[in-house]
Amino acid sequence: MVSYRSLIGAMLTLAFCFCVGPANAVEPQPYEAAEVQKIIKSGKPVIVHVYAPWCLQCRAQASILSDLPPEARLNNVRFFRVSYDQQKDVVSSLNCPRSTVIAYKNGKEVGRMSWGTSKDDVMSVLNAAL
Repeated sequence: MVSYRSLIGAMLTLAFCFCVGPANAVEPQPYEAAEVQKIIKSGKPVIVHVYAPWCLQCRAQASILSDLPPEARLNNVRFFRVSYDQQKDVVSSLNCPRSTVIAYKNGKEVGRMSWGTSKDDVMSVLNAAL
């Protein structure tokens, strides 16, 4: 017979496993122009995601990025998120619509994709930065 204490312990362990889950490699930072430009000029790989929370394509792209497993090749990549609704000046300077993923490497833009929602679409831009 299973004791009440054992049952509670098992339930708490299961709840902990669902809450913690595996760590993700991608943690996008808010886009701050001066910081992003400094990192791009340093030559480090940078991914910029133009995002609106109400945009289905944006959410699909964000889901793909956030589900990337931690990998050594992603350790040096910096990820930034532009708020399409609140950073119109940045969106204009990037000359892009919402749901755009832009890759930079060695100080210049090396890839760009708008509206794509497949993993292949997002990964092609990400791989350009690597």
